[in-house]
Amino acid sequence: MILHEFNVDTRPFSQKVLDCLPKEGWNWTIPKTEEKKRMDLRHINVCSVDPPGCKDIDDALHCIVLPNGNYEIGVHIADVTHFVRPNTEIDKEAARRCTTVYMVDRRTDMLPKLLTESLCSLVSDVERCSFSVIFEIEPVNCTTVNIKFGKSIIRSRASLSYYQAQDMIDDPKNNEPLTQSLRGLLKVATVLRNRRNEGGALTLSSPEVKFKLDNES
Repeated sequence: MILHEFNVDTRPFSQKVLDCLPKEGWNWTIPKTEEKKRMDLRHINVCSVDPPGCKDIDDALHCIVLPNGNYEIGVHIADVTHFVRPNTEIDKEAARRCTTVYMVDRRTDMLPKLLTESLCSLVSDVERCSFSVIFEIEPVNCTTVNIKFGKSIIRSRASLSYYQAQDMIDDPKNNEPLTQSLRGLLKVATVLRNRRNEGGALTLSSPEVKFKLDNES
């Protein structure tokens, strides 16, 4: 009833749309010619932090301490534009659907699952095309002193849930590079959030409700 009321398109993707996908399907890998065009960030300890069960991982992060003591923070966004070219059938279909619709027991995707759950999902231990923004931030006031951005290739080290990331941060015996990265991100985020609140920012409550269905549903 909800899908019908809001005219959500639940039809399967047309063959014209599917023809826009890579012929290799789920076995697609980044071509060597594409590697030469991008920043190679596969050596960096990148990870994602999302709600439990997330499959369409569209962003990942990293934080390392530079030799001068500053933080390098990377924000990596899945490069959907590598697969969705302007004015193609898949681009027109995505524009028509506008967004992915999440229901209690299903979701209606804006793009085919090959992209949302695989090729454009920054899952762990797989090389993925991304668009990266790299900030150099001084550690005291957390002000940005340098920034660069561009298309990149990353290899996420872990696809974490909020709870897993928090457990890693809270474990005093865990000093792995990935955990240190999470702690650095938390420190900078806390400083920036406090500064924002001190500047008069309005914080709105936005609870996220989830439903768990029994097997008889």
